Amino acid sequence: MSDLKTLVQDLPDSPGVYLWKDEKGEILYIGKAKYLRRRVSSYLRKKGLFRRIGEMMFLARDLETIMTNTDREALVLEQTLIKKHQPRYNIALKDDRRHAWVRVDLAKKIPTFEITRDAEKDGATYYGPYGSTKRLERLLDTIRKSIPIAMCKDPEKVKRACVDFHLDRCAGPCEDHISIEEYRSLVELMSYYLEGRPDDLRRSLKGQMELAASEEKFEKAAELRDRLTDLEILMSRQKVVRFEGANSDILGISRTEQAALIDMLIVRNGIMIGMDNFYFEIDLDTPDTEVVTAFIEQFYFTIPRLPEQIIIPCEISQMDELSSWLSDDSGHPVQIMVPDDERTTELVEMANKNAHRALRKMLILGESTEEIVHEGVKQLKEALGLAQAPMRIEGFDIANIQGTDPTGSCVVFKNGEPYNKRYRMFKIRVKETPDDYAMMREVVYRRYFGVLERKDVLPDLILVDGGKGQLKMALEALGELGLDYVPVVALAKREETMYTRDNPKGINFDVGTEGLHLVQRIRDEAHRFAQKYHHKLREKRFTGSILEEAPGIGPKRRTALLQHFGSFDKVKEATMEQFAQVDGMSEKAAQALREWLDSDEVD
Repeated sequence: MSDLKTLVQDLPDSPGVYLWKDEKGEILYIGKAKYLRRRVSSYLRKKGLFRRIGEMMFLARDLETIMTNTDREALVLEQTLIKKHQPRYNIALKDDRRHAWVRVDLAKKIPTFEITRDAEKDGATYYGPYGSTKRLERLLDTIRKSIPIAMCKDPEKVKRACVDFHLDRCAGPCEDHISIEEYRSLVELMSYYLEGRPDDLRRSLKGQMELAASEEKFEKAAELRDRLTDLEILMSRQKVVRFEGANSDILGISRTEQAALIDMLIVRNGIMIGMDNFYFEIDLDTPDTEVVTAFIEQFYFTIPRLPEQIIIPCEISQMDELSSWLSDDSGHPVQIMVPDDERTTELVEMANKNAHRALRKMLILGESTEEIVHEGVKQLKEALGLAQAPMRIEGFDIANIQGTDPTGSCVVFKNGEPYNKRYRMFKIRVKETPDDYAMMREVVYRRYFGVLERKDVLPDLILVDGGKGQLKMALEALGELGLDYVPVVALAKREETMYTRDNPKGINFDVGTEGLHLVQRIRDEAHRFAQKYHHKLREKRFTGSILEEAPGIGPKRRTALLQHFGSFDKVKEATMEQFAQVDGMSEKAAQALREWLDSDEVD
C-alpha cells in the first residue's frame, strides 16, 4: 500500500484513465477521472468504500494511468478499454447481444431498409434499438403490406423481381414497376412510421390521395385510401403514452442481491414504438446511481441515433456533463433528466414495473433461487448505511397492560414480506415492577441465545419498537452474546424516527416512501403479534384454562380446583394445605402444582 500511495501522490490533477492491477499484472478495474490524483486517492481510504471496491483494493498491487487531453476523451478511452479487457470489478453489461436496428441510406438512388446489428455512424439513418430481430422482422412484414418498400441489399443490380414483389411486400423499383419519385414517397412513409410520426404519415398519404383524385387517377387514389385505412388500423394498435416532450427513452431499474436490470421504454412522438432491457451482474452494495451511470456511458455513446431526452429513475452525478457530451456526439440537444412532472413520473414507474417483470421472468426461466429486492429493503440499506441489504429483518415489541401477563414478540420479514413460520412469542419472566426496557432486553437476549444454540440464521437487521432506551437494551443484550455487530434500529412512534448506534440524533424517511412503509409494517406486525399472545394469556388466566399447562392436572382436577377456589388467581395464592382439601388432589399432584405455579413459566 505504501508503494501505491507513492504512485498516487505523483499523479497530476488532469484528465485520464487509471487501471488497478493485481500482483500478476491482471487488470482489476478501469476508471476515468477529470482530476486523476484527486480521484485515485479516494481508493486509498480505509473506510467508506463499497464492498466491491474494498475487495478490489485488497488485491491491488499496481496502478497504470493514461493521460488524456479532456475528460470526454477519458470517457471514450475508459469504455474502449472496459470492452477490451472486461475487468471483473467494473460494472459491465453482461448480455453480449448487439441490439437490432432498421437502417436506410437516404443518399442512395433506391434507398432500401435492412435489419442490422452493426449500427455505425456512417451517414445512414438508423431506427431503434429493438431487442428482438424476430419481432422486428414480423413488424416490417406487417407494415410492408401497406408500405411496400424494398429490403434487398442492392436493388440496382437485381436482374429480376424477387418473391417480395410477387407477395406485394415490395413495389419493385429494381425493374421500374414504380417510378423513383413514387418509391421515395414510400420510403418517406416508412420513415414516418418508424419515427412514430402518425400525423405526418396521414398528412402525406392524404395529400397524395387528393393529388391523384385531382388528376383523375381514381384507381391510384383508391389504392392510397386503402393504404391509409390499413395503416390507421395498424397504428391504433400501438401503445400511446402521450406527454408533452421530445422523443424520449424512459429507463427503469430492478435489482436482486447479485444483479440489476435496466428496462428502456422507447417513445417517439408520443408513441411507444418499442422496449428493451439490459442486464448487469452486480452486488446490491453498488447503488442504482452507479448502475444507471454505467449504462448511459456504455450504451448511449456507442449508438448512431439518440433521443432528445433520456429520463432516468434516479439523479446521477455528471448529469449535465454527460448530456453535453451526448449532444456533441448526436448533433442535436440530448438531455438526461429525472422525472419533473406527474406524467414523466408515471412513465418511469411503468419502466420500473417492466424491469421487475423482465428480471422476474429471467430468474424463473434460469431456475434461479434469487429474489428481486423489495424497494423498501433497498431504501433501508441506503438510509441506514448498511453493508448489505437487510433481506431478513426481525422486529420486536412488548405487550404489557397493568403489569399482568407481559409478553414479547419476534416477527420475521424476508425481502419485505412476513415470514410467519418463523414468528416467535415470549412470556416475560421479569418479576419486578413492569419495565418495558428490561422486558425488551430479556426478549432480545432470549431470542438470540436460542438462535446461537440452534445455529439458526441471524438477521441482517433487528428492529425494536421504541426509542433510544429500547435501542440501548437491545444493544446490551446482543453485546452479552457477542452479537454487537448485528445492526439494530429503534423506531419511535411519535415522529417515526429511526435511531441506531451510529445515528443517535435519528433518521427520518420522507413520508410515503417504501422504506418508511416497510419499518412501519414490521413494527405494527410485531405489536399485533405481541398483543395477540398477551390477550391469549389473559383469557387463559380469567377462564382458568392456563391450568391445562400444569403438570399432573387433568380436566377433572382443573374443574375441581376452579370450583373450589373460584379463579386462577385464587389457585395461585393457595397453600399446600388448601390444595389437600380439593377433591381428587394427591400430595404428589399438589406438590407438582405448587412448583409449577412458583416457576418462571407462570406469572
